[in-house]
Amino acid sequence: MNLDKYLVITGVPGVHKLISTRTNGLVIEDRKEGRTRFVPVRQQQVTPLATVSVYTESEEGMMPLADVFQKMLDLHGSTPPVPVDSQSEVLRSYFLTVLPEHDTDQVRITDIKKCIKWYNFMVEKGIFDEIKRVETPETEPDTQEPEPEALLTDTEADASTLDKQAPEEDV
Repeated sequence: MNLDKYLVITGVPGVHKLISTRTNGLVIEDRKEGRTRFVPVRQQQVTPLATVSVYTESEEGMMPLADVFQKMLDLHGSTPPVPVDSQSEVLRSYFLTVLPEHDTDQVRITDIKKCIKWYNFMVEKGIFDEIKRVETPETEPDTQEPEPEALLTDTEADASTLDKQAPEEDV
């Protein structure tokens, strides 16, 4: 799952898609308001979701948020995300089912709430479907390439060059 173009911005709720960059800010697609807007980078902190990771107790020490979201998507049918306003124990037990190897000392309840908020927003706005469409190569229609002239037989090549010449006038 490629989250390179998706951002979270302090003070602007939701997950946003990067449209363009400027020297003093970013042009984003605000999915919550359904419009394109400019965000000055000097006034707000911008975090690409592709750079966010969750602490784990594995050898790597961290798991990218894209992998966590993929696990949440895989479990969505059998174990949907719990409400964000649930008690801490409920949030922790849900996250343990999604990512049992997460570091319970370093991953705080607020981090779990952010993860669930972002996930729910992305499901609601169809962002995961959009990512899948971009990642899945579309099937190309079967088009036959014209045969190169070098592979034509001598008589076919002579005929094709005669067709290209201007017709001679009878005198």
